[in-house]
Amino acid sequence: MKELQISVDANGYATLSQSVQVSEHCANRARLLRSLVNIVAAPGGFEQFCAYSESMRRDMLNLMRSVAEEQLPLIAALEEHATRSGYERGAQAAREVLIHEEHAANSALHYDAENQTAQMIITSH
Repeated sequence: MKELQISVDANGYATLSQSVQVSEHCANRARLLRSLVNIVAAPGGFEQFCAYSESMRRDMLNLMRSVAEEQLPLIAALEEHATRSGYERGAQAAREVLIHEEHAANSALHYDAENQTAQMIITSH
């Protein structure tokens, strides 16, 4: 994973970017979400969670929600990428089949032409 890139525009808005495969990013975020949920779901975890201050509970729940909501467009992007890749592989396979069929047809025509010439030579003798 490459370093996080941060740029700030003239209005003070920051853009964060990081070059990583979408599948790897989804897996990392899903692992984070699972860990956060497991903290609360572990035996005694909910009681411990309730013992935190209101602001800390709110922050943790907001973090869980944001990580979960973030997954939806990423999963959609991953599905689109998989669909596009599958389509491109299928199209390439179809092109290869057409090329193979064309070569086979050309070979058959060449074979037929050679046999016709050979038969003409044989019958003329």
